[in-house]
Amino acid sequence: MRERAGEGRRGFTLLELLVSIAVIVILASVLLPVVVLARRHARDATCKSNLTQLWKSTNIYAANYDKFLFVNHFPPLRISNIVYKEGRPTGWGCLYPTYMPHYAVLFCPGDPARDPNWQYGWQNWGTAEGEVQCSYGYRGRQGFTTNPDSPLALGTVDGNPKKVFGAEYYEAFTSPARIHHTSHINILRCNGQVEQSDLLVSFGPSEAEINAALGALDR
Repeated sequence: MRERAGEGRRGFTLLELLVSIAVIVILASVLLPVVVLARRHARDATCKSNLTQLWKSTNIYAANYDKFLFVNHFPPLRISNIVYKEGRPTGWGCLYPTYMPHYAVLFCPGDPARDPNWQYGWQNWGTAEGEVQCSYGYRGRQGFTTNPDSPLALGTVDGNPKKVFGAEYYEAFTSPARIHHTSHINILRCNGQVEQSDLLVSFGPSEAEINAALGALDR
């Protein structure tokens, strides 16, 4: 006898659908935090890699300029994340493009200021009056030489291995706050070592806050 069309077939019952949905929800609740944590670790790893690349590029730059380094603006600032201002590169910006072919190295992937609509974004590079800021502050010669107008030699930096050479520019006072990682900042010491600091010091806006930040991070 021929089987009737559709005979032997059955759809999901409401209970089975509800159980399936419940299982999916449980799995998602378990896996989502893991995915978020993995992405956070990946951004942090990229950030630390950026600081390492900045250190290597800085040394190559110094090798081509009789072991002297660039300054960060005039007059030189104590620590600055400005890479372009008043029609010329400054600080880390002096590395681009000869010693640092791609400007992405200047930006932490967790930095909210990487939004292309940001007023200090990369679109200002090469303009006469625009300013470009990056994710990392460059120490410059302040705190290394008694005369802030004298050139900073690589040998002077090497003689202060535990001082901060560069750091994530943590600005909790801005809107939106420039906080790249939830519980730490990454710093580059003068020996080329990249470290993670649990001190969430704020670089500014006052000179006293910058001094306090460097004082807390310097060893």
